[in-house]
Amino acid sequence: MIKRLIILITDIAIAVSLLLGIWIYYYKAPRYGVHAVPSLEDIIYQSENSGKTSYNNNDNNYPATRVIAATGDWHQKFANHFSNTVIITDNKYKSPNLSIELSYGNIETNRLDMSEKGKHKKYGTKIAYTLADIYIGDITCIQTAFAQDTYGVGYSEKLTDMSARLKSVLAINGDSYSNNRHRNNGTIIRNGVIYRNADTDMETCVLNWDGTMKIYTPQELDTQTLIDTGAYQSWVFGPSLLDENGKAKTDFLTWDYILESHPRTAIGYYEPGHYCFLLVDGRKKNYSRGMFTDEMSQFFEDLGCKAAYNLDGGHCSFMTYGDKFINHPYKSEHKIQDGIFITEGLS
Repeated sequence: MIKRLIILITDIAIAVSLLLGIWIYYYKAPRYGVHAVPSLEDIIYQSENSGKTSYNNNDNNYPATRVIAATGDWHQKFANHFSNTVIITDNKYKSPNLSIELSYGNIETNRLDMSEKGKHKKYGTKIAYTLADIYIGDITCIQTAFAQDTYGVGYSEKLTDMSARLKSVLAINGDSYSNNRHRNNGTIIRNGVIYRNADTDMETCVLNWDGTMKIYTPQELDTQTLIDTGAYQSWVFGPSLLDENGKAKTDFLTWDYILESHPRTAIGYYEPGHYCFLLVDGRKKNYSRGMFTDEMSQFFEDLGCKAAYNLDGGHCSFMTYGDKFINHPYKSEHKIQDGIFITEGLS
């Protein structure tokens, strides 16, 4: 009897070890990594002066999108939001190129999350959020970065470390582009370079070089169109939160789990040069349960955004201001795959 028990325990241990090894190999162990292509300065210079349309890295060819200038001068249009000198307070940053204003809010929803067999009920009905209102003088004030400056599977880095590397003023997590082991997970464009071109059943949010934002359904997405219309950044997670008239959606292209209340990270678009970041804390009893998708949609409609898009959330929801966290995640800082950064830009 004891011998059989030892054999059974040994077999279980071997099975667990194999499953753990497979999980680490596919999701955690760094592989297929390629260093991010030349700097943003070089991409813009090559586009404007040589017409270069692709970059080669590790024998892989990465197409570049067309750099299309914004209409009008954002520095003049939003001059009342900028400052001739750099001004930094606990909730405000102003410079000749940037205006960031942070606000914090709490909402009593009187709505429990009864999904997952009532697992989320314990978190209560409150919501706590951080909202960043952002004006930029140049599109390069918004930049993205891969963890360890490497595109691939299993590469991760703390947002605070990425922020320090990019000298960013404000940062949030991105879409965790390496989910699904790069299989059927959409088109990934970062700083004007296409790193992945694959089918997806998810909506894709695209920020263009001219500052406009467009969210594509899977049927609408076409790589050549993205190149020709000047896609600057793309994110694949979703769903989109507003309809074409800026009204809150009630039907969402996503799976049921995403509809539940969670910690959230999202980006909003008002007009070229004016954006916002929303960070919602969650899974913290008597503080913040997180937001349902429909609550987030209504929130962005109330802000007056023309478009809004849900990014990765849950334990990946982080926001930094300078070198410090300004949200209250339910888990301490850990490494993530990518981020979106507000910087002083290249102008």
